[in-house]
Amino acid sequence: MPGGGARLFALVSWPSFMVAAAAEAVFFSVINPQELYLLGEPVGFSPVATYSIGFFAFWGVTGASSLLTAWLAEKLPAR
Repeated sequence: MPGGGARLFALVSWPSFMVAAAAEAVFFSVINPQELYLLGEPVGFSPVATYSIGFFAFWGVTGASSLLTAWLAEKLPAR
C-alpha cells in the first residue's frame, strides 16, 4: 500500500495526541504538579516541565495502545 507508514503514523498519532491532551487536562486539574512525588522524593521540576513530561508520557501510553489496536485490527481475518 503506498504511503502505508505515513498513514499508520497518522492513524496512530493523531487520536493518541487528542486522548493524551484530554488525559493531561483531567490529571493536572486534580493533581498539583508541585505536590507530585517520585520514589518518595518530591519532583524537582518546574510546573511547565512536569506538564510537558506528563503530556509526553500520556501520549506514549495512548500511542502504544493505538498502535496495538491497529496491529490487531490488521491481523483480523477478512470477512
